[in-house]
Amino acid sequence: MIHEPSHSELSSRRNFLKRMSTIAAGIPLASLYQPGKARARLFGSDKSQVSIRKGADRREITYQALKPFQKEVEKAIGDKQVVIKANAGLAEPKYAAKSTHADQLRGILDFLKPIHDKKVIITEGTATVACSAFIGFENYNYMPLEKEYNVKLIDANDQPYTLKWIRAAKHHPLSVNIIDIYMDQDVYLISAARMKTHNCVVATLSLKNVAMGSPVCHYKQKRKKDKNEKSKMHGGENNSGGRELSYNLFRVAEMGVQPDLAVIDGVEAVEGDGPWGGTPVEHEIALASTDFVAADRLGAELMGIDPKLMKYLEWCGDAGMGNFDLSNIKVDGPDYKKHIIKYKMNKNIDWQIAWIHENFGE
Repeated sequence: MIHEPSHSELSSRRNFLKRMSTIAAGIPLASLYQPGKARARLFGSDKSQVSIRKGADRREITYQALKPFQKEVEKAIGDKQVVIKANAGLAEPKYAAKSTHADQLRGILDFLKPIHDKKVIITEGTATVACSAFIGFENYNYMPLEKEYNVKLIDANDQPYTLKWIRAAKHHPLSVNIIDIYMDQDVYLISAARMKTHNCVVATLSLKNVAMGSPVCHYKQKRKKDKNEKSKMHGGENNSGGRELSYNLFRVAEMGVQPDLAVIDGVEAVEGDGPWGGTPVEHEIALASTDFVAADRLGAELMGIDPKLMKYLEWCGDAGMGNFDLSNIKVDGPDYKKHIIKYKMNKNIDWQIAWIHENFGE
């Protein structure tokens, strides 16, 4: 049964820590998770650092890309609950090469192990496939992680959610239920993304992984109407290319659905008809940053994408959520310019970006 939020669910920090200690004792999170205050942060004028590592060993280069941020991440986590958002919204085996790889998760967990000894949550919720996320966890070999590390796998769609408002294609407010765990200030949110082209917003990286995953999918609901609220991010019927999704990704990020730590896997990326079609690109690269805007901006650069087409990301930069300007991004690792690959875009790219040219003259 889907949990309906109430005023009593706006819990204090003390209640949050209490329920987390109960989880450690083995009681399921789904019956205990209560939302805290909304989480959001703004960057000042400081430069951001993005770490890049090259290699074919996904686990190792993920770990190495994260190492420069060890002290910063340890301090930022404090006593927060660490949550890793995987990109595995379609649970079928055929989508494995387009989803978060278990070895990317291992690289992140290897990094966390010496600086964080509490239980780490790995979560995802299915989208168009109306089923439990655990089917995907099984298909993508995530289940052994619970034995290898101090990890708990949970289905995000089974967690409490809160009513918010985004924009429909006809420019009127559209209600959507956002899963609380992605907005909670007592959560340290890590986005484990895969570098992919997209069929509406050109590319999907760390922000889109968490923002698009944040609306609830009522997969247990029998009636079809509003079963998958993730689709509302597209603005409903008559949406114009990627305009509504771009705005709503920005809107949800502004609510606080932002990665505290962006980790992008480009060892085997996806070009062409991504995010769930497309063909593999052996890019052999991994990125990490505590600034998701900077990480995604550099990721798009490595894909050979014109930054003017990444409007949702540019708006997040304009709003102070991170650095979009490359002059404010310091790269730790090899010269990224030597590792740019011009990705083939989705076949509908002209439709995706028509609104940008119309609205911004670009």
